[in-house]
Amino acid sequence: MKEIALPTTAKLTSTLVPDLSLTYGQVVWVLETAGFSAGAPDATFQHYIKSLRKIGLPFRRGEPGLDHGRLAHYAFDHMMDLAVALHLRVYWTLPDPVTEGLITWREVLHGFYRRAYLEHTSALGAPVEITAHGYTGFVLSGVWLDLRLRYAGGRCLGFGPPRVLSPFEALRTYAASDQTARVQPPFNLSALTIRLVEAALDCPRMRGLHRTHRQQARPGTADVRSRQ
Repeated sequence: MKEIALPTTAKLTSTLVPDLSLTYGQVVWVLETAGFSAGAPDATFQHYIKSLRKIGLPFRRGEPGLDHGRLAHYAFDHMMDLAVALHLRVYWTLPDPVTEGLITWREVLHGFYRRAYLEHTSALGAPVEITAHGYTGFVLSGVWLDLRLRYAGGRCLGFGPPRVLSPFEALRTYAASDQTARVQPPFNLSALTIRLVEAALDCPRMRGLHRTHRQQARPGTADVRSRQ
């Protein structure tokens, strides 16, 4: 089993997925650290995350966190749901078909998140060398996510069914497409999972939600276990 270089004392290997339990303040810190706030004011970014929660992302109906008054804890899947939704924003807006697709295909996507993390350099995500005569070659790795999103005239025309691809399949899907509608290209889901887990495992404990509290807190104290 190959160890993943992560900032934690836990011996996380390629056969384990972190069993995270993050507070709301911590998951905001993780997403900001991963660059998803895009320089927006703290209040604006938090408002956007809360608006996603109201429409069912990342929590299902009946889960703590969807309704007011119950403390929410964000697991690995919840964190990934938010990150993927933020990744798919168009001018800070998540198109309705995208929201509906993320909710409809939630269970399938959760399986993809785990696979992307576990197989980031093996199996489906094994490195592939891309070469061409007269050009310097390069290496692609990781599990890539293709949501089959199609846009035309500024509107989202369709979502799914989502699928995961090898690096070569992702490159071929993007480069060989002959569709006239604009297609959202596949993206490296493994890279996203690793970036977020690194941030989550370095996440500080927090007494408040304000950015200054998050910055001053001691890192590396997030509640984390490991599971297969």
